[in-house]
Amino acid sequence: MNVVCIIAYDGSKFCGFERQKHDSCMQDSMRNLPMSVAGFFEKTLEKIGIYTRIIGSGRTDRGVHATHQVINFHAHFQMSLEKMKKLLNDRLYPFVFIRKIFIADDAFHARFDAIMRSYKYIFTQNDMMPFYNAYIAKVRHGRLDLMQQAIRQFQGQHDFSLFKKNDSNTTNFVRHIYKANIFPVKIHNIECHVAHISANGFLRSQIRIMLKACFEYSLAKISLLDLQRQISNTISIHDAICIRELAPPNGLYLSRVIYK
Repeated sequence: MNVVCIIAYDGSKFCGFERQKHDSCMQDSMRNLPMSVAGFFEKTLEKIGIYTRIIGSGRTDRGVHATHQVINFHAHFQMSLEKMKKLLNDRLYPFVFIRKIFIADDAFHARFDAIMRSYKYIFTQNDMMPFYNAYIAKVRHGRLDLMQQAIRQFQGQHDFSLFKKNDSNTTNFVRHIYKANIFPVKIHNIECHVAHISANGFLRSQIRIMLKACFEYSLAKISLLDLQRQISNTISIHDAICIRELAPPNGLYLSRVIYK
């Protein structure tokens, strides 16, 4: 059977979604090698007698969270889905939670069948109690209207060659951004902003570089023309105005995945 789960997880406790070589060991605080989300989930499946690999809709980086990650795995089992959900959630607690579980067609693939992914990025420039630091990014930025002006430049279809990490092994850099905006919000009395970005897909660290460029523009460190030239690939990666830094990962959440 092809089992599909919608899961949420605390990315601060993992080295990212994609499994790693060191996943055979649980977190070693001396070596600072936490497991991946995929590795942790697969180890948890083994505890209830299911030995399989999982497929995720998106490969979130270290420190990035998810409220709506979709995974699927193929397995044979002799239990109800509700019992499986209960057994897994008891063992995944407190860092991963299965929100929904159901059976899909054998051909369903969580990654390749997705047609849209949405992320949210929560950030502030205010001081916070330490309990929020893993979940709200603290960044310097300028006025909201300038950040909104910058992020809307990304809407539409573009070649995002200059908005990816250098070690990305992807060969097609064209993505379509359907929606990109930023709005103010108050979270536990903390004045914050939330960026909401939806696209047919994203390159590695693309969103964090895009947001860093928006922050830099709002602080007058680059011009709108500089940003537009980076989006249109009419500057070099070596130009001083080409933004290559990443916004912090802790404010980023995979929030929705849409299928055909």
